[in-house]
Amino acid sequence: MNNNENGPVTRLNTAQFIEGIPAFLGMVPNESLVIALFDPQGTTGPFARLDHDNATAVVALDKLMAAAESADFNATIAALVSIHPNGDTAEETLLAATRHAYTLGLAVPIAAVLPEYTAGETFFNFPSAESGELGDILASTVAVLGVIDGRAPIAPSRDALAAELAPAEDLGVLFERQWDARQARAQAPEITDAANLETLRDAIEAPRELTYPEAVAVAITLTDNPRARDVALYFSRNVAAVAILTDAARKTSGYARFTILSVLAAVAYAHGYGVRAAVALDAIENGVAHETQIPKLALLIRQVVDHGLHAKGVQEVLEAGRNVLPEFGFSPED
Repeated sequence: MNNNENGPVTRLNTAQFIEGIPAFLGMVPNESLVIALFDPQGTTGPFARLDHDNATAVVALDKLMAAAESADFNATIAALVSIHPNGDTAEETLLAATRHAYTLGLAVPIAAVLPEYTAGETFFNFPSAESGELGDILASTVAVLGVIDGRAPIAPSRDALAAELAPAEDLGVLFERQWDARQARAQAPEITDAANLETLRDAIEAPRELTYPEAVAVAITLTDNPRARDVALYFSRNVAAVAILTDAARKTSGYARFTILSVLAAVAYAHGYGVRAAVALDAIENGVAHETQIPKLALLIRQVVDHGLHAKGVQEVLEAGRNVLPEFGFSPED
């Protein structure tokens, strides 16, 4: 195999590959070891992000190889990137993974270590002894897409994700629907909120897009009742919620839209879609007339996204909604 002609990890320089990892994973990994498999033609195979632990790294490589084999994917290259503020920890796990990759017959042209996943941080690649600085990890997605010709399962560019959130209809039509939904809720808010949450739960459990009236009704409930928002987050532990909330954002406007986008940002980040979370937050910040219109949840997730915090913390936020279920007639089993 001629890696110089076929291997994506040699066509891409080390910095470009490392910068592209958030695009591959849909999130900015933090204190993590990232493992990627490639075939001789430069097509990406299974990816994994795991916490630093030598035994875990070995097991992860075995599982990735098993997944590749079951999918008839001919993995011949492993690229490894270890991110940890403790250099000794990062290097130890990286070297353990590198040694095991060799025993599996994998070439390892990139085995890089860096202290933090932010622009300007210095990385060091063990196989080539190359070092350098990271560029803008958020802007690198488009470059990576072009280099490997769209063959990899990379998250879409930020522009493509933003287009998915664009309002689907004229704002006047959207506002009119929201007026009707708000009037309906005013008649019996407790009953209406419970019914809207049930609609959202059912749409997530048996995935389907919300209709325009349903999306608006759910948005109004989440806007006017913060406790309902907590329940919506709990129901969104199912990853199907990401697509459903993305679509719902297109069917709402004004502050109700900002609420849906803030919930989407939290849910997307909890499920590992860091880039989508960031784009949802951008849509809020670009749409508000004044920063006081930004929902508090969005302000919280902005800090999480900007600092690349572990998704586990946001997953715990989703779980916390469990305590609010009885207020809306749901049991913890719901």
